[in-house]
Amino acid sequence: MRDVVVMKFGGSCLRNSDGIRQLVNIVSKEERAVVVVSALSGVTDRILDTVTGHLSEKRIESVISFLRERHISLLSEVSSQNACSEGRRAVDRLLRHMERLLYGVYYTRELTPRTRATLLSFGERLSSHIVASALSTAGLPSRVFEADSLGIVTDTDYENATADLQATRKLAGRKLSAVISKGITPVITGFFGRDRSYNITLLGRNGTDYSASIIAYAINSTRLVIWKDVDGFLTADPSLVPGAKLIDEISYDEAAELSYFGAEVLHPKAVDPARMGNIGIRIMNIANASSQGTLITSSKKETIGVVKSVSCLKNLSILRVYVTGGGYTSGTISGISGYLGRAGVNIISATTSQTCIAFLLRTEDIVRSSDALAPLVSHGLDKVETEKGVALLCAVGEGLGRTRGIAARVFGAIASAGVNVGMMSAGASTAAYHFTVSMRDLETAARAVHTVFFGG
Repeated sequence: MRDVVVMKFGGSCLRNSDGIRQLVNIVSKEERAVVVVSALSGVTDRILDTVTGHLSEKRIESVISFLRERHISLLSEVSSQNACSEGRRAVDRLLRHMERLLYGVYYTRELTPRTRATLLSFGERLSSHIVASALSTAGLPSRVFEADSLGIVTDTDYENATADLQATRKLAGRKLSAVISKGITPVITGFFGRDRSYNITLLGRNGTDYSASIIAYAINSTRLVIWKDVDGFLTADPSLVPGAKLIDEISYDEAAELSYFGAEVLHPKAVDPARMGNIGIRIMNIANASSQGTLITSSKKETIGVVKSVSCLKNLSILRVYVTGGGYTSGTISGISGYLGRAGVNIISATTSQTCIAFLLRTEDIVRSSDALAPLVSHGLDKVETEKGVALLCAVGEGLGRTRGIAARVFGAIASAGVNVGMMSAGASTAAYHFTVSMRDLETAARAVHTVFFGG
C-alpha cells in the first residue's frame, strides 16, 4: 500500500456542494486513494452546544431537524438518485440513533464523558455518507468505514485519546488493504476511535488530521495530504504579520513545535504516526489547488536564517506558585504538577527559580488551578498569584538551538520594539525558543521578530 495516498478533508472543505465537487475532482486524479473526512463545517459545534446546554425536547427536535435538513439537502445536490436514496437511509438511521441518545441524556439528566464522546462522533458519521455518495455518483466506487468498527484503537481518554498504532495497523490496516485492492475508495470518519472495550474516544479538536496520519501508518502509505482552507505553514500568523510567507518544506520537529505553539494548521499529534512510518505530509488549500503547499518530512534542512516561522498562543495566563526552598526540596515541582493534573489542567510551559515556580496555562484553567492549590497554601506553599493577558511567542527552526547569535537577534528585536519579555524557555528543543509577552504587545513583538529574519 506504499503507493496509496491518504487524503484528509476538513470541515471547511465540506462547507457546500462546490467543496464536495472539488473533493471528488481531487480524488479522481489519484489511482488509489483513501479519504478521511471531518464533519460538515459547523456541525460538531452545533452538537456540542446542544449537549452542553440546557437540554429539552424542543432542543433535541431542533438539532435533529437541523442535521437532517443540512445533510439531506447537500446529499441531493451532489448525488445521483440511487446514491442519494442509499445515503438518505444511512443519514436517517444515524439520526434515529443520535436522537435516542439525546433523549437518554434528557431523561436521566446525566451526560457522561463516554456518552458525550459518542454524540460528538455523529458529525463525521453523517458527512462520510455524503462524500461516499458523491464519489460513487462520479464513478468512483466507495465504501464508508466508521472508525470504531474499522478498528482505530486508542487509550481510554474520552476527549484527547492517543492511538495504539500497532493494534490499529493489525485491525484497520488489514480491512482497508483488502478493500483498496478491489478498486474501492474507503471513506473513513475522522476525529474519533474506540478503546479496547469499544467505547468511543475523541482524538481532540481538529483530530481528523491525526486520524488521517493513523490511517496512513496503518496501511503503510508514504503519502498523506491534508486538505484545508489555508495554503500551509506560514512564516507568521497573517493576522499579526500581513507579509507572512508560505513555507515550502519543514521537518517533523518543526511542524510539531509550530502546531503545539499556536499554528492551527496541523493537529500536533498527527506528526507522531507520520514520523514512525516515514510518511510525507503535504498541507494543501482546497481553494488554491495549484499551490504546492507545505511538505513535512524527516529532512532536517536548516535555512540561512535558521528561523523558519514565528508562531504564537494568545490569551494565556501565568500561575506563580511561591514556595520557600523549592529549588532544593525534592518532589516540589512534581507534587504541584500532580495537583494541577488531577484538576484536569494542562501545563503549556513552566520555569523555576529558588522561590517561585511559574506555570503558563490557558486562561480558562486559572480559577481551577488556583482552587486546586488553595489547600496547600500555608501547608507547603507560601502563596499563589495569577497574571492574565499573556501571549506566548515562539521562534521555530531546525538548528536554532545550535546556532550562535539567534537568541541575541530575537531578543534584540524585542528590546528595540520596546517590549518586555516575561517567562522564557530555551534548550528543551533544538528547534524552538519561546517566551511570553503582554497580549497588548503581541502584534508589535511578532512583527519585530519576523522583520529581523524575513524582512519587512
